[in-house]
Amino acid sequence: MKKINFIISVFLVLIMNSCNESKDIKYLSGYWEISSVSVSGKELKNYPFSGTIDYFILDEKNNGYRKKVKPRLDGNFDITMHEIQFKINKQKNDIYLVYGKGENFKEKLVKLDSMKLILRNTDGLIYKYKRFYPKNFLDE
Repeated sequence: MKKINFIISVFLVLIMNSCNESKDIKYLSGYWEISSVSVSGKELKNYPFSGTIDYFILDEKNNGYRKKVKPRLDGNFDITMHEIQFKINKQKNDIYLVYGKGENFKEKLVKLDSMKLILRNTDGLIYKYKRFYPKNFLDE
């Protein structure tokens, strides 16, 4: 009987931990490199290397923008002029990035910590990112 109680306890702890994904919004600002795209648990695309990086800026009022940048060998970036505005919208226990003025597109923040970002869009596509740090390859 003690063995069964122990197994049930461990199982409940694992379930509770998996449901409590980290979502500390302060980590959003910065450079993020996409690592994969999946839907319904099936990986659609894996990115061993991406030529563009997503750059997020978030202010203290939970408004921000997102833009694409291309890393260069000198540790700097080629920056596009295009950027998309977003705001953070909290609904119950969920956090959404709501894009544009018409609020016609949003992504759910599934997980966010200092090294990992996972977003799910309204079509069910899950985008996994890892933190990107610029590196100067010319000074080595």
